[in-house]
Amino acid sequence: MERQELFYPDIQVQIGQYIFKKGISLKTFSEKKSPFDWGRLCFTEPYKNEIALQAADEVVVSLGYDGKLQEVFIGNLVKGYDGAENLNEIIFKDRMLLLERTRIKATYINCTPQEIIRDALQKAGITEYQLTDTAYPVMPMVPVVDKSAVEVLKQINTIWGIGFQGGFIRGVFYWGAIPDQKEILEFVYAENIISLDRSREMWELVTVSIPSMQHSQQIRVTHPKITGIFEVEKVIFTTNDGGFIRTSIYFKEE
Repeated sequence: MERQELFYPDIQVQIGQYIFKKGISLKTFSEKKSPFDWGRLCFTEPYKNEIALQAADEVVVSLGYDGKLQEVFIGNLVKGYDGAENLNEIIFKDRMLLLERTRIKATYINCTPQEIIRDALQKAGITEYQLTDTAYPVMPMVPVVDKSAVEVLKQINTIWGIGFQGGFIRGVFYWGAIPDQKEILEFVYAENIISLDRSREMWELVTVSIPSMQHSQQIRVTHPKITGIFEVEKVIFTTNDGGFIRTSIYFKEE
């Protein structure tokens, strides 16, 4: 893992035309088995009378150090201000929300799964995606009768006998593919591991803000409790009581 000063993490949340760098508390969830990533933002300062937030406003969460920010979440508001269970909170989901709200009524002739998915993504306004290049049989006709784009993905699995879930990672849609990993991050006992404990069927490793971390990556762990290379199942970014960002990484033993 590249050595750098990790004492003063930066955070920036852009919602529509507004940019917040303070007065906020954040928690985002990204899980390999979940159909979508989501997050909750709490305003710790009274912004309600100063800003206007609407459902579907774009949300971009960026984390980093020394002013160098990296986008860790791209999505949209589910509802406007006070849209969560508590006051001064909002809930946002990744761009799967756009697919949920896109209705499709069409008949596809002599098509492959990828052709149908590209059309669904285009109708939802999604331009960044990566699909598997696996060749599937051409179907002579696939009728879609007023379904959401998410339902169309399920229909594709049924017709072709495929088990791909499909989902977004940092604003890019992946189906049968995952992002390339440039390096394996290393987490070492007494160096960059804050805590490591069992959490139900998985291990939970808590460390400082690691903006590049995402599910489906490989990590190397060196700790008296467990050592090895593991695949990340889930990542949670959280603002703790001191205002610092913590990264919770969940993985299973082989």
